[in-house]
Amino acid sequence: MAKKENLSIFSITDHDTVIGTQIAKKESENYTFSYLTGIEISSRYKLEKIEILGYNFNSEYSGFIRVLEHLQNARKDRIYEILDKLQDVGINISFEDVIKEVGNASSPGRPHFARTMLIKGYVKSVKEAFEMYLAEGKPAYVPRKAIEPKDAIELINNANGITVLPHPLFIERHDFQRLENILDLLVSWGLKGVEVFYNYSSSFSNFPEKKDKRCH
Repeated sequence: MAKKENLSIFSITDHDTVIGTQIAKKESENYTFSYLTGIEISSRYKLEKIEILGYNFNSEYSGFIRVLEHLQNARKDRIYEILDKLQDVGINISFEDVIKEVGNASSPGRPHFARTMLIKGYVKSVKEAFEMYLAEGKPAYVPRKAIEPKDAIELINNANGITVLPHPLFIERHDFQRLENILDLLVSWGLKGVEVFYNYSSSFSNFPEKKDKRCH
């Protein structure tokens, strides 16, 4: 795909795993474009979900691997928690059912549950699965286990990577000062960049009205 789109540089940023990025880095040696190792680490600050992107880091760094193993084990525990909650509302699907939908992913996530529910006839669409059961605040929602953003930033920086805040308007929520405050905090912890282009829905922000504002 990268070759077809004529990219000069790209990265894969899977959640809490470097398996995909290690494979892509090796495969990219056969092409002329450059590949940057990538990851999106799950983190929370005072119950606020603040994910941290990492680019161009040493994916073999031992401290990095230990933390990711912990997060992956937590993701596996989350699978069974979601299954239990679904069973409580009359949706009986098994771990094996969900695994069939995982494919090449490192571990199941909510989209895999949604597709399984669709196949089993419990919902009419993946969207319905989220809106009725899997989205935050719904009966089968289980928050992803996460580390502090300060620790995520430190981890990536220690692996000689570049730390970036993804989709900042998910944090802003029509309160630009709130975003500035969190950015100031993240920068003080070593954040190096902010994602600029993201496919937001118009409901997330009135950011265009504040386009002349700057975060320092």
